[in-house]
Amino acid sequence: MALLDSNIVEQLKGYFDKINANIELAAFLDDSEKSKELDSFLKEVDAISEKVNYVKKSFENDKADLDKANITRPISFTLLKDGENTGINFSGIPGGHEFNSFILAVLGLAGLGKKLEGDQLLKVESVDKPLNVETFVSLSCTHCPDVIQALNLISTYNKNITVTMVDSAVFFEEAKEKDIQAVPVVFINGEQKSVGAKTIEELINLIANV
Repeated sequence: MALLDSNIVEQLKGYFDKINANIELAAFLDDSEKSKELDSFLKEVDAISEKVNYVKKSFENDKADLDKANITRPISFTLLKDGENTGINFSGIPGGHEFNSFILAVLGLAGLGKKLEGDQLLKVESVDKPLNVETFVSLSCTHCPDVIQALNLISTYNKNITVTMVDSAVFFEEAKEKDIQAVPVVFINGEQKSVGAKTIEELINLIANV
């Protein structure tokens, strides 16, 4: 059974055909049912356009690629542009409200989305150390996509910044261990830094001042 509605596929085809770069979705999978679901999801996305391609990798065996992408969980995928890591990762399947975050990330890498400028751009470019930004979300959360989309945009302007959407339902035990009561929750280099809705300005200031 298809995970993507045929009307959505047609809309995406129109957007994807405008892409002037090679966008690759590299997934790191294990033997779980959720990995099989992510595999099916990304195959459907791959079929929409030749501009967006899916590559299946093993969480167990492709350690070098895992390290390059800064991925630590199975059932995850990273976005690459023209063979280069972009720092945008998803752990879980970006459905529900996060589907738009995923599509906008792809289009943003192709230069078709929002852009940073002025003070916002200067602050992001000033980050001179590696930052691993992980945001725990629920796919039914209405505030989460704003945070995910802002962080994805921020990461495209600085190679030191890796951002990961983490579905707390898929990684329930980890969310429980981190005592996550409400989403979105932003962790930077393992430390909880933010809970709840945030503007892009607030997120930029958070990242610039770590």
